[in-house]
Amino acid sequence: MSVRIVTDSASDMTLQELEALRVELVPVPLLCGGETLLDDKTRPMADFWRMMDQGVNIKTSQPSPESFLSVFEDAKRAEDAVVCIVISPRLSGTWQGACLAKEMAGYDPIYIVDPGSAAAAAAEKLLVYRACKLRDAGKDAAEIADDLARYRERVRLIACLDTLDYLARGGRLPQSVAGIGKLMHIKPIITLTAQGNIEVIRKEIGALHAMREMVALVKDRRISREEPIIPIYARTGDNCEHYLQKLRQAGVDLPMRPMEPIGATIGVYIGPGGYGLVFAEDEP
Repeated sequence: MSVRIVTDSASDMTLQELEALRVELVPVPLLCGGETLLDDKTRPMADFWRMMDQGVNIKTSQPSPESFLSVFEDAKRAEDAVVCIVISPRLSGTWQGACLAKEMAGYDPIYIVDPGSAAAAAAEKLLVYRACKLRDAGKDAAEIADDLARYRERVRLIACLDTLDYLARGGRLPQSVAGIGKLMHIKPIITLTAQGNIEVIRKEIGALHAMREMVALVKDRRISREEPIIPIYARTGDNCEHYLQKLRQAGVDLPMRPMEPIGATIGVYIGPGGYGLVFAEDEP
């Protein structure tokens, strides 16, 4: 029985990665004003930034259960097992839709992984990478799902938002709160909790204070060098490049991957200028 790896577009897997790693994508719908577009990674992220610049309010929807069902039924016909890694159920209804599709398919060897602290973006991608590595090593779907349930507890995302405007635009934050944050030059630093929730762990006034705190939050971590370490940015990489420079100056010498842009599913809420780091901590 072969193992299929399935993910959603919140994982920010590129078309090249999907093809190279043999991962199937269920795209997240994006409500762009009066038009619905799929975040299927065929449209450049620059197109979505351009729309937002023009005042188009973009929000995410969730893939229908039928979107997952077609993938699951195809696996059932082939008698393949499935490991499905999607955005946290605390952030979207995607996970519930995948679970419903499994019931509709009536097929047991489908494992829907709750990513926990690896809830979205490159953090979710680390789980996909891990699943592919285990699949290629000959592990079965149950073994992969069990491993991911432990591995997700080690995955971390630390990010700084340059603006709160886009969280407000997407309905994730009151406009009044975003307005106060803009007036006071507040740069929130966020992480993902073990339960898969977004948590603001710092509210720094000004970019320099935020950058200093972002360095401190990483400096004393026991970061695994055996897993990918991914710098991420939204729209432009200037802040992220500056952050990596500050880390090096602070003596943080890590084998990092090239910077990766945040995709549309998460980027429409993060807004331009956001940056951060995704990594896995060493095993206890």
